[in-house]
Amino acid sequence: MAKSYLILLTCVLIWAGNYLARQFLLKEFSPYFLSAFSLTVISIFFLAMGLITKCFVRLKRREFLLFCFAGLIGLVANQIFLFTGLKYSTATNASLIFSMSPLITAGLAALFLKEKITPQMIAGSVIAIIGLYFVLSIKGKLVLGLGDLLLLGGTITFSCNLIFVRLLSNRLSPFIITSYSFFVAAIIFDPFILIGTQIDWNHTVWVWLFGVMSVLIGQGITSMLWNKAMNNLGAAKSAIVLNLQPIMTMLLDFWIYQNPLTIKKLFGALLVFAGILLSTVKIGTILKKIGIAEKQATEANEIVDKR
Repeated sequence: MAKSYLILLTCVLIWAGNYLARQFLLKEFSPYFLSAFSLTVISIFFLAMGLITKCFVRLKRREFLLFCFAGLIGLVANQIFLFTGLKYSTATNASLIFSMSPLITAGLAALFLKEKITPQMIAGSVIAIIGLYFVLSIKGKLVLGLGDLLLLGGTITFSCNLIFVRLLSNRLSPFIITSYSFFVAAIIFDPFILIGTQIDWNHTVWVWLFGVMSVLIGQGITSMLWNKAMNNLGAAKSAIVLNLQPIMTMLLDFWIYQNPLTIKKLFGALLVFAGILLSTVKIGTILKKIGIAEKQATEANEIVDKR
């Protein structure tokens, strides 16, 4: 169990650092090129994994259409919003805004999939929004810059992608959904970048290597490690670790880029963490497990006393 927690924490730390890595790459490449570059590299990675494991399946017509929407909205638009937003905002803001995706996904699921929104979700959403206000406000006024609005667009498109994943998961495995989504996105977007934009290929080998590794490790390998560890620990415990990402990003942003770390921002990040945790973790299930554990402990003590 300790090994699984260590894997989860490592993944979250890498994902937090990947926001800063993207900001570094934005100094060398355009947001549009980096969007296409990320989609291409990760699609090649998953395509290679699929060929090795021989797990590809034939799609139905409805599934193909859903993959087109998922690739265009959930990945192409998402990557453009993300990289363009990071150009005008900070890694901390990006991580905090993207951490709101479970709340947006719950709203979309209620709207399109008729899933129920509980009072616990509403309370958690309010707390998270208040926390986001503390981080983004200046002198008591909420200030959303262009970068923050673009990142919000990225969060919404990411949540849309999760809805497409739920619709596709009735028959297809998570690996197939991920592989096909990235492949379709790359097929759709790459021709526009290659034909419609001027690409500067004259970068050092180290810059290209850094770009490739940030995608392979930050999106490919860590996703596989996360899923494996999550299967051992369960979704609820994994969600607690995942929600530490904004705080880790904030600390890395302060350490590497010297962006100010104030008590107000840290308090806001903690509120976002608490709100998302309250919204996503099923408290009733946890309390039930605690009750069962207490009952088992009581019964064990009674047996010991009788002896």
